[in-house]
Parts: sequence; structure tokens; C-alpha cells
Amino acid sequence: MTKQDALSQRIHLGYSALLDLALSILVIQNPERFGTAAPWVPRVQAKLPDGLLDELRILTEEADLFELAHQLEREGPVPVPDALARLANQDLARALLQYWEVISPEVAAHTGLITQSLQAESVRLATTDPLNFMTHFSDRVSVTGDGHDLLLEWGKGMRVPLSELTRIQFIPSVFSPRRLMFYRLGAVQLFFYAPQLGITAVLDDEPPESMTLGFSALADTTRLKLLRLVATHDLPAQEMAQRLAVNESTVSRHLRLLVEAGLVGRVRNEGKHIFYSLHASRVERLVTELLSYLGRQR
Repeated sequence: MTKQDALSQRIHLGYSALLDLALSILVIQNPERFGTAAPWVPRVQAKLPDGLLDELRILTEEADLFELAHQLEREGPVPVPDALARLANQDLARALLQYWEVISPEVAAHTGLITQSLQAESVRLATTDPLNFMTHFSDRVSVTGDGHDLLLEWGKGMRVPLSELTRIQFIPSVFSPRRLMFYRLGAVQLFFYAPQLGITAVLDDEPPESMTLGFSALADTTRLKLLRLVATHDLPAQEMAQRLAVNESTVSRHLRLLVEAGLVGRVRNEGKHIFYSLHASRVERLVTELLSYLGRQR
């Protein structure tokens, strides 16, 4: 068996309603990071029982929903309500079931698209190099020159040794706010992709996702103020919140998007405080990328 064949066997394609449920909760609970541009967000918000999102936030403070969903999925394929009934925390199971009843019509409406995407990507996986398969979804995923590691563009970049992964799972997602979202669970690397963009290769005229994510991060008054604060001095989220007279949790969610886009980085810890700094080179690179995309030289 060749190295490529061994890698291909670790790549799995399939829809997971439980993992997509976990992703949707992450998105809907973090409007500062993901916004409300996706059509499903206001539809779901309008149908949710009062207080359910707050209850879910409290119930999952010390739980990783992605890990829980992955564990439930490993116990065998069953309908979502039956899977949730396996949870030891009955309050969490009840709240998640209420949430699932609201989002399940969104999943049902996309069944055809998900099936079409899985068929197309299965053909691609069977007929292309596995490294090329993994990187065609987004320019935010690349491979080292020796082919040993995945490079995921999040903050300054994350290196994932392929030798550490026993499973690489690609999930067409009804709720992904990005062209590609990634999440690591030990030896399992999850990739959520928007199926309407995954059915065919990214077109030459499609703007790079790293560029659109960067400019999306800049398109907010609060985030621009945060960038200005850290442009000359390293600061912790607590002090930024005080200076802007906003809630600290709100600042943290805005910072997460700025870090994800590579515009801000964590530079050091002092006690319980994490200090952040501006990545000026990334801001400058955004300008260069935009001019290049427009066909203009800087």
C-alpha cells in the first residue's frame, strides 16, 4: 500500500447531523464572530423557545459539544433524538432535543444538496491525490513541501502532522459560516464545508477565502477599535473591554474572529491575562491580496 493510499483510507466523507447541530450552536451563539448573514440564522432564532440559547450556553460551559456529538456518533447511526437520549446529562439532552426540533427542517431542506455534494466529492476523492483533495476546498488549507503536515490558516497558522491523525472527516454542512471550518478532536480532524461551494472546484475568479475572511473581520466598528487599541501596545481583553466600555465576553468573541483572520495574535500570558498584538504584516498582505485579485499591482 502506498503512502497516498494509506492517507486516502483515513479520509471519510459523510453527513453528521449531530456534528452539524454542534456547529450551528457555535454559530448562532457568537454573532460577533460569525454575524447573522446566513439566511438560516434569523429563521431559527424566530422559532427558538425563549431562553433556550442561554440555557444551552450554561449547560455547555464545561462540555465540548463537538466531542459529545462525535462520541454519540461512534456508538452507532441512529436518529438524532435517539442519540441524544444516550446523554447522561438529561437537562442537556432535553435542551438539545428542543433545539434539534427547530433546526431539523433546515437540514431536511438541504438533503438533496448534501447528497449531490457527497457523490461529487466521493468521485473526486477516488480520482485525485488525497493531498489535493484536502486542499481544494479552501486556500486556508495547504500542505508542507514534504507532504507530512497540513497547514491550517487560523491565527499565525496551525501545523497538523498527518501522522497524528487516524481519521480526517469531511462533513457537508447546512450551517457552516465559512467555505471551510476545521475542528480537532485528538486524532480526528473535522472539516465542515459549505456544499454549494464544494461540489465543484473553486473557480479561478472566486476570491480567496483567507482574503474574504480578513475583510469580513475588518467590517465592524468594534473590531476596528480593538485593532487600533493593540496597534501600538499589547493589551489583554479585560483592559480593552474597559477602554471601550463593553462587555468582556463581547470583546473576547470579537478577538476570536480577529485571531482567526490572522489580524491579531496572542503574544504572552501574565497570570490570567492573555495579551494581544496587531499583526501589521497581515493587514498589509490583505491590501496586496486585494490588488492582486483586482488585477492591479501595488
